[in-house]
Amino acid sequence: MYKTHSFSFVLVCSVVLPILSHAAIPTNYYASADGKKGEALRSQLQTIISSNYNSISYSGLEPYYEQTDFRADGTLWDMYSTCIFTMEDANKPQKKVCDGWNKEHAVPQSWFAKVTPMKSDLFHVYPTDARVNNFRGNYPYGETSVTANVDNDSHALGHVGASNFGGYTGKVYEPDDEYKGDFARTYFYMATRYMDKDFTKNNEGQVMFTNGADLTPYAVSLLLKWHRQDPVSQKEIDRNNAVYGIQRNRNPFIDYPYLVEFIWGDKTSSAVHFSADLISSEDDRFVVGVSDGSMVVTDPMLFCNSSSLAFEPVMTGQSSTATLSFIGVNLSQGISISIGGADAQYFSVTPMYIAQGNGSHSLTLTYTPAATGVHNAVLTVESDGAESITIPLAGSCASQCAVTWRVDGQAYTVGAPTTVVAVGNYITTIPDAPQSCSDESELFVGWSAEAIDGTTDEEPADLFTDADDAPRILSDMTFHAVFAHLETSGKATSDTLRWISGSTNTGWLSTAKVNNAYSILITNALIQSPAVDLSAIQKIVITCRTYGGTQYNNITITADGQTIGTLSAVNKNMAEQVWTPTTTLSGQAALTFSSTTNTSLNGPGIESIEIITNGMQYTYSRFMTTCTQLPSGCTQPLQQPALRCRKVLIDGHIMIDIDGKTMDILGRTYE
Repeated sequence: MYKTHSFSFVLVCSVVLPILSHAAIPTNYYASADGKKGEALRSQLQTIISSNYNSISYSGLEPYYEQTDFRADGTLWDMYSTCIFTMEDANKPQKKVCDGWNKEHAVPQSWFAKVTPMKSDLFHVYPTDARVNNFRGNYPYGETSVTANVDNDSHALGHVGASNFGGYTGKVYEPDDEYKGDFARTYFYMATRYMDKDFTKNNEGQVMFTNGADLTPYAVSLLLKWHRQDPVSQKEIDRNNAVYGIQRNRNPFIDYPYLVEFIWGDKTSSAVHFSADLISSEDDRFVVGVSDGSMVVTDPMLFCNSSSLAFEPVMTGQSSTATLSFIGVNLSQGISISIGGADAQYFSVTPMYIAQGNGSHSLTLTYTPAATGVHNAVLTVESDGAESITIPLAGSCASQCAVTWRVDGQAYTVGAPTTVVAVGNYITTIPDAPQSCSDESELFVGWSAEAIDGTTDEEPADLFTDADDAPRILSDMTFHAVFAHLETSGKATSDTLRWISGSTNTGWLSTAKVNNAYSILITNALIQSPAVDLSAIQKIVITCRTYGGTQYNNITITADGQTIGTLSAVNKNMAEQVWTPTTTLSGQAALTFSSTTNTSLNGPGIESIEIITNGMQYTYSRFMTTCTQLPSGCTQPLQQPALRCRKVLIDGHIMIDIDGKTMDILGRTYE
């Protein structure tokens, strides 16, 4: 008997905005703009949102993004990519999409000569994927027929290419549809808040701005289109309130979206009356993602932004579920829900009737096919007087695939792993980590669809140790256990392992200043070794030189915060200095090498450090770390290349540190 699995996901169409209890629009905040029109309205809005403005330094923006641009789960909301970022990913070196994020000016700095306060205004300085940000460069926003993602990476959002929007033919960056309205309202804000500034310092800036901070006809046409087709979202409302709590000003075109029409749109000849013409995005009658803020909706209406619903593939007897949300406004009758169409018998929904129709509602839909194939149906949501909603439903019932697990060619089922999967689905459970049946000294390192016969230099491309990393199952599959061969002596034939400093757990920590081929122990700098057996230390050899004079030559060696010895660099010539214990040491501890220098420029220059013990030799050479395991009974280091250590993937090999002593390379034996 096969297990029945339930697959579920949530599709949210729209939600009603609650009245905010904090950081909301202050009473009478826009009162002085009431009754004004066109440029006079824009000018008065500038006065309102410029008063009491709290300017922040550009270098100090990052911490505020935790309040303005992070989701509740602690991940960044990036409008340039779908990458998962945290605060720790800020300003990392970027070579590809998802390497890290940095600050992006929606209105590029070069357009206004990088002057403040525009340079650090949170309303247009967003955190975005650094790689996509780099590709956007200083290009104006626009629309293009180019559909390729940056680096052809599916995580990247938006496209760079020649404009196909009337009024400009140069290169543009087109944002993702979901955020076009966000960027349009950002530009309306900038053209209002800084209407007395100049955004035309750069040729690309002159595409969007004229006469300093007036929007060009091209920009007005483009941004109005985006503003209208992508209404204010909950993300914008929350961010507007958060920025107000920091800068003490607001974006009026998020608070009152229809204000745009009175300055750049269809209402420029009319004076605005807030109470008669507008509703704010904080009004409980405002439907987020739907309302344009122009008036209170009086007709019965049903809203849902989603046009279709697809279920995860399942096998016969399995079920896939989904949750659909929608909104009812001004309904006088209940809401009826039904499913029709060719394969309606395979779909069900609860509830099928909602007595109180106004407000936000949620439906649970289930797909339980009794036959293989692709199945289609239509969900209908209707209420008297309102235009009904119809949502196409699609599901597929796939044939099953067999999944087999093997260890040294033998079937392995310890841990009750997944053995049957519907075509197109994923493994849910992998076996318990096995031991090799042929050699107990081998270490299990993962599962692979590739059967390795003997040894190999290369890591299998599909190696995985977790069900989340397992490949999608499209046919019957066999996965083989992969082991690393271990030896306690001999020499490895791989290249030197390059260990980047920064981990205090398995590598050398270095905060030293790097200069040419050595590291300088400036003030507060240190080099820290892996933990070593202090009682086994025979000697420590430091190859070093002075840097900045002999007054900066002292090197202090500490263990667990206690000084155990000192060495001194002699002159500008690199030379070995040797320290041997003068007292009996005990315990296990990392050794720290630092200097008494008190400058950020000068200190001893360290080329390498060797810690030689009865059983191990540890070597630090700038950022190169090697370890040598000595055969039993030996007291001197092996006179041959060291075995490489630490768990890291490099040059196609997996290096693994086993208890700090035994080193191995995936699939490689030692001679």
